[in-house]
Amino acid sequence: MPSPVGHIIAGVATGWVTQAWPGVSRPGRAAASSIPFVCALLALAPDVDLLLLASHRTVTHSLGAVVAVAVVTAGIARWRRWPVAASVAMAVVAVGSHLVLDWLGRDPSAPVGIMALWPFSDRYYVSGVDLFMEVSRRYWMFDEIVAHNAKAAAREMALIGPFAAAAWYARRNWGQVRISADQ
Repeated sequence: MPSPVGHIIAGVATGWVTQAWPGVSRPGRAAASSIPFVCALLALAPDVDLLLLASHRTVTHSLGAVVAVAVVTAGIARWRRWPVAASVAMAVVAVGSHLVLDWLGRDPSAPVGIMALWPFSDRYYVSGVDLFMEVSRRYWMFDEIVAHNAKAAAREMALIGPFAAAAWYARRNWGQVRISADQ
């Protein structure tokens, strides 16, 4: 399963793409500048189960969790008078990126995979592609944690980084086109 580094990069990339959407990131919209940070937090959110639950990759790594995030985001967007569809899409993609990355990652611990279809199924799913390395959580083995997790994070940056760079470019250039068209 990917490290927090990979999830943060995917979340920030989601935020940058969101900023490129029409009507989201115009001059004078203070909230728009925090979008990449919010998306990074949302992309990390499924791993809250490491702190709160006795098991990992269960309900917080599922379709049910994505729907819950969408409902909460819609309520907040209505209350704050933000674009509801864009806000919900942003949140769903940010949280969903976590599920996709974990699904594509190597998972050596049982049960293997993520409980992607909960509450409809309690079955675990994994792609078998092993695109991302597992993260070592053996904190008592400092050398392994540093070397292995640094290698895993470097691989995530190499694989997800180009998508993030494209998202940054899109935000920067589409935003300039939209701003000049609005003037």
